[in-house]
Amino acid sequence: MQTAALVVFILALLITGVLGTETRLLFFWPGAALLGIAGLLATLKWRLRVLFPPSDVCLATFLLFSAYILGRAILSPVAAYAREDVMILLGCLVTYVLTVTAASHPRWRITLIVCLLVLVLGNLAVGSVHLSGNWGFHILPTFLRGTEAGRIGGFFVNPNHLGAFLSFVLFLSLGWLCFGRGGAALKLWLGFMIVAMAVGMSLTVSRGALMGLAAGGLVYTVLALWIVWQTQRHFFWSLLGGGLVLILLAGAVLWKVNDEYLRQRMGNNSMTDDIRFGIWDTAAVQFQQAPLLGEGSRMFYDGGIKYRSEKISPWLSEPQFAHNEFLQLLADYGIVGAVFLLIMILAHGLNALRFLRWFVREKFILTGRVLSMNLALCLGALSALLATLVHALLEFHYHVPATAMGGALVLGLLANPGFEAMQRPLMRVIGVRVATKIALGCSACALLAGFWILGRGDYALVQARLAEARKDPKAYDQHLDEAAQLDPNNGEVFYLRGIKILDTPTTKEAKEIQASLTLAVADLQKAVALNPYNYLYHLALADGLDAIGRYDEALKSIQKALIEAPYHEEARLALGVHWHRLGRWKEAEKAYLWASKSRAMNKEGVMNWYASYRIMLKDAAASRGQKP
Repeated sequence: MQTAALVVFILALLITGVLGTETRLLFFWPGAALLGIAGLLATLKWRLRVLFPPSDVCLATFLLFSAYILGRAILSPVAAYAREDVMILLGCLVTYVLTVTAASHPRWRITLIVCLLVLVLGNLAVGSVHLSGNWGFHILPTFLRGTEAGRIGGFFVNPNHLGAFLSFVLFLSLGWLCFGRGGAALKLWLGFMIVAMAVGMSLTVSRGALMGLAAGGLVYTVLALWIVWQTQRHFFWSLLGGGLVLILLAGAVLWKVNDEYLRQRMGNNSMTDDIRFGIWDTAAVQFQQAPLLGEGSRMFYDGGIKYRSEKISPWLSEPQFAHNEFLQLLADYGIVGAVFLLIMILAHGLNALRFLRWFVREKFILTGRVLSMNLALCLGALSALLATLVHALLEFHYHVPATAMGGALVLGLLANPGFEAMQRPLMRVIGVRVATKIALGCSACALLAGFWILGRGDYALVQARLAEARKDPKAYDQHLDEAAQLDPNNGEVFYLRGIKILDTPTTKEAKEIQASLTLAVADLQKAVALNPYNYLYHLALADGLDAIGRYDEALKSIQKALIEAPYHEEARLALGVHWHRLGRWKEAEKAYLWASKSRAMNKEGVMNWYASYRIMLKDAAASRGQKP
């Protein structure tokens, strides 16, 4: 059963690495189901064969961090947002526990690295399609990659996330190349893959990934040279000189590969005027609203609108993520979440450093051998951890299932690097191993339940959107109704169903129109109840209430939207439209002119304050002499 669990686990990593490459859960559900099956099989086995003792301290810190994130997510104000973090967290927990326990044998760990290298080959193959000029290519034929030209993305929608994934695998492979066992052919292949990954990272033009590569490379070099100094001192100076030459050559090659585009990107979007500074200001303001516990899981979706910084251009879209995982953690989960994260990282990093010290001070003295897969993967994982933490200063790759699973795998390698026959055994924490097994089983069951309930709801919602694109209103309505039944906690479903009625022209009689509008208002009221922080829900509800003559309630709904989007043209414009409908020209004019000074303007092609103001002036002129 343990072998079956590991086989399913590896398949889950492959599926997630191919499909779970964006922030939404839609394509993660197949991988989530396989992770659930793998975790359930391992739980049913209960007594797993673990070759080396894991660190109970690392297990405890990971469980504490996971428990806090899960608890804060359950108590978050918008369930549809929270589920995204919850499902990724549960997938990470299964990945972490299986890496620490069932996959502790070097044979299985080699299999995991080979699995990651297979994914690298796939990503680079798709990246070559992008590089040929087909920048929107996606492995699923009905979807397109929405990203700028000139940057490869592989299976990932965002090129920065491909850079994060390649960083993980590069350092693990580098550890295997330098300190792992294997013949000349294997080492040559690993060397080729490392060069290919480095070139691939440069072709993503991800500044965060390249900064992480430099930081991880520095740590790897220092620790590798320290190991050589402690074990093979006669090779130290020659390796130091050769390593420096190799680093300089590699840096020159990477710069030359992407020189022109990198210079262009740095010129058009230098670090001094990077949009990230405005987004970071927004996240900092949101953090100040609830500094201890944060505002809740993924509440930056709406916080990025409510607290929008004036440094962000009025014509840019809303930032969905803080582009800094640590700021996002503070905004969503507060200081408590950041403290638990820091403790977890320190525990795993110190455990890895202790293993390296034990290896050179105890194991090497007994065996006289430096080549070891455990040493190789520990050193590679420690370097990868630092690289991804540096990259996280500029990106949000831990909100993507594929890269989040990669991070959990790296932590699992550090939690159980391969201690054996120690003079001073690892400290035991009573109850933590039983708690880990229970957490594994609960996570597996939750993943399977999520796949069956939420996954089907997501699928129905996407089918509705595709039916809308095909201009098939009957199928659109059917799929929306199905999504509402499967996923009654998703406000987006009821919002779409409500505005569908409002936006559909009709020749029905007044009584039938009134009944349809009443249904639309009921759906929009439910959407607002499920997510009172989305200003678009309030505005749609105001339109519905205006249509059935409940003007005072409509005004209150617009006022709520203005609280959630105080700087946005759309909300101010809605206030003008409301007064316009009622023929109150002075109030309408004041609202339209207020909308002209918004910090965030409507996109081109969408109704704006100027067009609405012109219509109001014509209507006001036409109404002169008429009874209001």
